[in-house]
Amino acid sequence: MVKQREPIVAIATPFGESAIGVVRLSGLGVWERIREFVSLKAEPKPRYAHLVKLRDQGGDILDEGILIYYPSPKSYTGEDMLELFLHGNPLILRRALQLFISKGVRLAEPGEFTKRAFLNHKIDLLQAEAVADIVGARSERALKSAQRQLQGELSSYIRALRDKLLELLAYVEADIEFSEEDIPTLSKEQMLNLLGEVEIAIEKLLSTVKTGEFLRRGINLAIVGKPNVGKSSLFNALLGKERAIVTPIPGTTRDFLQESLTLEGVPVNLIDTAGIRHTEDPVERVGVERSLKKLRDADLVLFVVDGSKPLEDADLRVYSLVKGLEHVVVVNKADLGLKEEVLKAFPEAKRVSALKGEGMEELKESLLERLGLHLTDSIQVYLSVRHEDLLKKSQEVLKSVINRLTAEEVFPEILMLDLREALSYLEEIIGVVSTEELLGSIFSRFCIGK
Repeated sequence: MVKQREPIVAIATPFGESAIGVVRLSGLGVWERIREFVSLKAEPKPRYAHLVKLRDQGGDILDEGILIYYPSPKSYTGEDMLELFLHGNPLILRRALQLFISKGVRLAEPGEFTKRAFLNHKIDLLQAEAVADIVGARSERALKSAQRQLQGELSSYIRALRDKLLELLAYVEADIEFSEEDIPTLSKEQMLNLLGEVEIAIEKLLSTVKTGEFLRRGINLAIVGKPNVGKSSLFNALLGKERAIVTPIPGTTRDFLQESLTLEGVPVNLIDTAGIRHTEDPVERVGVERSLKKLRDADLVLFVVDGSKPLEDADLRVYSLVKGLEHVVVVNKADLGLKEEVLKAFPEAKRVSALKGEGMEELKESLLERLGLHLTDSIQVYLSVRHEDLLKKSQEVLKSVINRLTAEEVFPEILMLDLREALSYLEEIIGVVSTEELLGSIFSRFCIGK
């Protein structure tokens, strides 16, 4: 049953001048609260565009626009909803907001409209999270992933695992309650097979966590190396434009540069760092220190060497900082001919000529593969850190059950408790089980009006 909560209001469009601005209201008696300000004699027809005049307390016309009424339960929130489409002047929208608040309508909290949709079972918790991901998507690939999650693809995957555990739990509980009755039971082998299927499916989902995080927040990709190996040329080549200054003088880049780009639908924060070397120049020294910090914070490091010259101790010193991190070695200046000793030292390196643009497509492909972002991914809906934590907890319980069942007989009462625990973690993902603290954490990252 849909619960009608206290009426709320918010501006649902971004702040600033625009052709149209939307004021959204939801909750018990929203129409009755605002009808005196609207030039509409009768109750609005559901889901019908009404041309109305909005008047202030003194009867003066504030604006003219469109009103649409969505009665419960056939609305986004499941409650009675109203949307007013006015001219997008912030002064008009703010005045409208003040009018409705004066009649006892409360200003909505961040994400409260979507939270009410969840509480009224219009969407589950995974779909609610997808709404925020759609609004904040930074690339086409992130947007498509969020849209699939909103359509329920990830929910269906989790619910299928939940159903398998529920089926197994039903057999176990029936065996406990009706042990003396002649009822069907599962053999140990059948239980192990069912548990194994769920555990493998969870592992497959967990493999998408890193990809999901990269799609949501983007990748920090740092280019490092000693001075004058072509880092800035590589930076420009990846961007496809002349952004960094390139000269034959070592130490040209005194500070890091940052630019955004997209690789196969994945947002990338590309960082060109100052050449790492010992220097007495105080300005360059600050640049080197900042480069080292960017190196430590990067998701992936491009370590660049000049392949047209013999390796130097300076190259190896920089590589000693990089080799323990996720990295790709790039041998640059292939157009000048590459030294055999460099290729032997880094046999897996990608060979490019940043100046000529040679080898750049192969380099980009290798970056995606190294980060697990290749387009051949079989699962196209990705987990967040919250989902990962709960799935890992469920997986740990299942692995423990599998190990004990394989080694020995397990009492049905113990098995029942373990299955219920594993099940509870899956249910928390989709919101069958939730707490006010959890909901507050999730919806606080939404914008007001959504």
